[in-house]
Amino acid sequence: FTYLGFDSVEKQLRPGQRVIIPFGRRQVIGYFIETTDKKPKAALKPIIEILDPKPIFNDELYGFLKWMASYYFTNPADVFNAALPPGMRKIKKPHYIISDDIDDLLPGFDIPENLINKFRKKSVINTRDVNFIEKTAPGLFREMIDIEAVRPVWIDSAGRTDGALLGYEVDSGIIDDDKLSEQTVNFLLSKKLFKKAEIIDSGISDYRFRKLIESEVIKPVYGLPDLFGYFKPRPNLDRIEPTDEQSGAVKTVVSKLGTFSPYLLYGITGSGKTLVYCHTARETLKRGQTVLVLVPEIALAGTLLGYFKSFFGNEIALLHSALGTKERILVWQNIKNGRYKIVIGARSAIFAPLENIGLIIVDEEHDESYKQDDPAPRFQARDAAVMRAKMADVPVVLGSASPSIESFHNAERKRYRLLKLTRRPEEAAIPLVSLIDLCREPFPHDNPFFTRTMISKIKKSLSGDQQVILYLNRRGFSPRIKCTDCGHTPECPHCNISLSYHKSGNRLMCHFCGYIKTGYDTCDSCGGDSFVYLGTGTQKIEDKLGELIKEAKIVRLDSDSASGREKAHLILSDFASKKYNLLLGTQMVTKGIDFPDVSLVGVLMADIGMDMPDFRASEKLFAKLIQVAGRSGRGIIPGEVVIQTYRPERDLIDDAARQDYDTFYAREIQSRKELLYPPFSHLVNFRFASKKEDISIKQSFDFRNKLEERLDGTGLKVQILGPAPCPLYRLRGMYRRHLFVKTKSILKFIAFLRDWELVDTNYGLPSSVRLTIDIDPYDMM
Repeated sequence: FTYLGFDSVEKQLRPGQRVIIPFGRRQVIGYFIETTDKKPKAALKPIIEILDPKPIFNDELYGFLKWMASYYFTNPADVFNAALPPGMRKIKKPHYIISDDIDDLLPGFDIPENLINKFRKKSVINTRDVNFIEKTAPGLFREMIDIEAVRPVWIDSAGRTDGALLGYEVDSGIIDDDKLSEQTVNFLLSKKLFKKAEIIDSGISDYRFRKLIESEVIKPVYGLPDLFGYFKPRPNLDRIEPTDEQSGAVKTVVSKLGTFSPYLLYGITGSGKTLVYCHTARETLKRGQTVLVLVPEIALAGTLLGYFKSFFGNEIALLHSALGTKERILVWQNIKNGRYKIVIGARSAIFAPLENIGLIIVDEEHDESYKQDDPAPRFQARDAAVMRAKMADVPVVLGSASPSIESFHNAERKRYRLLKLTRRPEEAAIPLVSLIDLCREPFPHDNPFFTRTMISKIKKSLSGDQQVILYLNRRGFSPRIKCTDCGHTPECPHCNISLSYHKSGNRLMCHFCGYIKTGYDTCDSCGGDSFVYLGTGTQKIEDKLGELIKEAKIVRLDSDSASGREKAHLILSDFASKKYNLLLGTQMVTKGIDFPDVSLVGVLMADIGMDMPDFRASEKLFAKLIQVAGRSGRGIIPGEVVIQTYRPERDLIDDAARQDYDTFYAREIQSRKELLYPPFSHLVNFRFASKKEDISIKQSFDFRNKLEERLDGTGLKVQILGPAPCPLYRLRGMYRRHLFVKTKSILKFIAFLRDWELVDTNYGLPSSVRLTIDIDPYDMM
């Protein structure tokens, strides 16, 4: 959108600043990008006010955000919003901290005496103070910002700069208040730090609580939140000596600090990639630079977090969803101000406002969770990390035991440098893998989950005081309920997808839109009350396992049992302490966990997911099998992996059993080449959604016709596939169809789309059709 900037405003505008603009009847935040001499035909509304005296993004990050908006064909505002904590997307002016060097800086300015006194008396300047300064000495405050005599903070309306409220403590260690009960006094003296809710629960009222603060019996404690919280790392990990292979990898990366150098660190599971990350990060910090580390999921990155915490202590900012709004703002500004030197987080951490960034690391770079599907921007964090490193002119390390086909192809073509870790430290053995052919050894009639061989091996491991991990690939396979009288399976009324059955709460749930149906006791179709339960949910497996192996102390790790970050960690902590000896889970058990007493990993049904309508289906399944197999034998106990499959002859299963990535890659890359799939082309997914099926069908075909007409004569070579119904055809009440474009000239094709959009709003589609454009898509459903 274009707005009018008056001279007084225009002189202060810089790219990346937030401004307040009129939008309809509301006032909203906009981001200034550039000025233009081309005046639109419509009357322009003026910019109301500039929120930030300096751009909120530095030049490096601002350039990266502009690239992301351009490449992923996204409104720049969506990218800028994604790069800020939610609390900073609201209209709210910053406060300012006065520099400790203010007296040294003041003599350089012609400042009225009353202003000098104002600066010396205050440590924080609020909006009213800024207005007073600007009225008394126009232009002075901006100059002081430029030389960093003052700097902005965005904490709260009180202008607190000492951090978030962490809790309360007894002020002097002595409680002299005869109105307090013995229970409350004992509680206060027994806790170093407590929350308000805890002291209220001890038996006092809100009124007494306020009086305790007023009389200074207790006082609030402010500071930076403990980002690691419940996570307690193992000590002395920083004293582990790297192997020769690890040292070689570290030296190679360190030798290129200060230049863009992409590396693929291909190391077998348990080979110590994390130690390479830590030593490389340590050398980067010695040069006064900062480090960004991306992980697929914070809750399951325990091993990596343990190493980094041991190496770097409180220099690490951990970005995760459990932080509250104020905490996120606090952490964000402390990253920006240089308080934190290392940022670790999932894909959204790619936007971290690090200054003087020197190294980017992407752990488990193959993981599909690095791709954001909804909402916009629909970016691939791994690819974005490579681009951010290129724009910042720094090295980027992509680590994996099962590299993505695209990354390994880049290494093969010398676009990335390949670093290999081929051995586990201390010569720990690679686990022995065996296949169970379910056609030759079928499940017992009363047990559709475990062969006799699998049960025997589980019992053997548990009897030796060892631990077991069992993995179920739930992709495309979930527990369902069917009426035995009429055969009806209940579906979501909004998505036309079978509802998943959850034993806890006796409820049916749609895992796409969240629809829940509780107490399903009679069939919707015939009224019958006799049901059979189909599919393999982890709850059903847990129940059967408890029947078969009485000595098994089982804990589940899946999206139901570990719905929050803390729950996942507590489950893993209990397993690590051997409170449980058998961990049963879905893909969550394949990621980043390290338990030295695990001697057996069992894959219950390796075939699930193999035939999904997705050209990456084989790659995703192979990676999961490699990753889960790597959880076995990571200590001194030799490991074993047992895979149950109906198709042991399938090349993918055989490659995974032999941990043979090279053979798998050679076959997969040939298939991709023949079919012109990435990395030999780029894909663009056009998804059409409408509440009316006939409109969805007609408009998707009309779009293809328009696309072909506009491409004619451009010289752009593309292959168009579809339109066709999405595999998940009806979702959240919308009928969905998609069309794919393959092209080797992705930048030219994006420019073509942008030109088309300028002359044909929404590409000529009616407002009843929602069009989503996904560059380099991962979601084919």
